[in-house]
Amino acid sequence: MQQIKLPYGKGHQQANLSDEVELQIIDPESAKAAGSIEELIQKALDYPIGSERLEKLAKLEDDVVIIVNDHTRPGPNKQIVKALIARLEMAGVKDEKVTFVVATGSHRATTEAEIDEIIGPEMRKRFKVHVHDCLDEAQLVYLGEASQGMPLFVNRLVAESSFVITTGLIAPHHSAGYSGGRKSIVPGVAGLKSLKIHHSLPIRPFEPAMGFIYGNPFHEASLEAAKMLSVKFMINAVQDPHKQNIAFVAGEIEQAHAEGVALCKQACEVEIHELADVVITSPGGHPRDINLYQAQKALSVAEPLGKPNCVYILLVEGTDGIGEGVFKEWMVEAKTPEEVIQRFKVEGYNVGSNKAFMYARALTKGRVIIVSDHIDPKALSDMMLEWAPDLQTALDTVMAEREVRKVIALPRAVNIIPKVVL
Repeated sequence: MQQIKLPYGKGHQQANLSDEVELQIIDPESAKAAGSIEELIQKALDYPIGSERLEKLAKLEDDVVIIVNDHTRPGPNKQIVKALIARLEMAGVKDEKVTFVVATGSHRATTEAEIDEIIGPEMRKRFKVHVHDCLDEAQLVYLGEASQGMPLFVNRLVAESSFVITTGLIAPHHSAGYSGGRKSIVPGVAGLKSLKIHHSLPIRPFEPAMGFIYGNPFHEASLEAAKMLSVKFMINAVQDPHKQNIAFVAGEIEQAHAEGVALCKQACEVEIHELADVVITSPGGHPRDINLYQAQKALSVAEPLGKPNCVYILLVEGTDGIGEGVFKEWMVEAKTPEEVIQRFKVEGYNVGSNKAFMYARALTKGRVIIVSDHIDPKALSDMMLEWAPDLQTALDTVMAEREVRKVIALPRAVNIIPKVVL
């Protein structure tokens, strides 16, 4: 028997598979990092790309905003923040001139305990911290129209700051090609009116877009927004598929991000030479599988790897349930996946409608089975999704119903870029 083991929450799910079935586990090995996280951060800050050093750029009189990712985007935030504050101190910037803004995009508000996890309790107590709310128009400023007809509404604190620094992580992304850089602005601190256009067709690519960045309208609109806001400096981690920090890039937002993208592509792109009857996919465990909404990204990576009428098995611990917005409502109200897709074409983005669209897109290609011990099976059934209590049960069910010749397993799906070469 062959054993399959994939991340699930803070643990794992595992199952046995007959030796008669071809199993391909796509989990590239980690390269050895060229130094500690702290050393890599200092190197990036010492040699910024397309920019002066941060301590030379920042001035005493600057009102500095540091944008940090929210609770759904794990990364070496504490180390980055500590290094940035040290450089701002070198520039003479006082604590009262620094504000952290948590880039929630359209996600729920980040809690105080989660902020402690992101920047550390010491930093939370020492500096002002503001959690962005895309629905609160009182905290938004209109900066004009970006490309593709996107109105740019951004957080007022960010817009009125004289020195914006973005932080985050460059990794494969199912709509933007790669995360990081410009995404701290849109969607990170943008208003819902901006997201309604940016996250709808045709700016959003119809098919999964991992690794597709140049020529991607989703990327181009975000980059234009970051330039309209005049972001002064960025620093992002670049991770391999095992979430090891292989490099950091810092400097001017377009040039530094492009360098990080090149490093990420080299580490995360994997060639696939044969499609599968069953694709098992995990977003990599907690916190990326806290709900069905967030875990969807792993399904995007799985979609191109299945034969027609494939079975997709998605592992979602789901301690936060289904997720935000109209996601469940849209899925329940439709009789077929095609109805969801057509509705999205007409109505476009609202919080959750994008997830309904992407689950429906996968359902037009095959069955989707959710492995979860927290999400209600009846709720999943109402959403046209199937349920299994564990991975072994899901596999056994599929094997009993159909002939399965090949299974692909993606333990850390959201961190790879599949390149199908048939």
